[in-house]
Amino acid sequence: MLTAEGETLPLSSIVVVEIKRPMRNDASEDKDPILQSLDYVKRVRSGGVLTASGRPIPASQDSPAFCCILADLTPTLVSRCEYANLRRTHDGLGYFGFNESAKAYIEVMSFDRLINSATERNRAFFDKLGLPSS
Repeated sequence: MLTAEGETLPLSSIVVVEIKRPMRNDASEDKDPILQSLDYVKRVRSGGVLTASGRPIPASQDSPAFCCILADLTPTLVSRCEYANLRRTHDGLGYFGFNESAKAYIEVMSFDRLINSATERNRAFFDKLGLPSS
């Protein structure tokens, strides 16, 4: 999935969100979600992608790119993260890094980390309102 703020072209930034089926343990070289995301960034930057309304996205080599991969941290995905030289997050539930050649920030987040952060965010919101959060 490619997301953008507004319909204005050229894009001010590129955000690629890759969501994988839970407990999928087949992140081999040809099914690597990190490479899939970076390939999509490359396609967008080269001008080979259309907007949801069918308009071509102009080529833009300088737009910052962000790849967010949501998947369970299975052994094969952990291996792909290590190959991509990504760093483990402090809680051990994800990886992050910067791919120099693609000029893209990468974050691999487990479903557990997503739920934990949403719970924490909502808890702070409900606490501020004085409402119970559970």
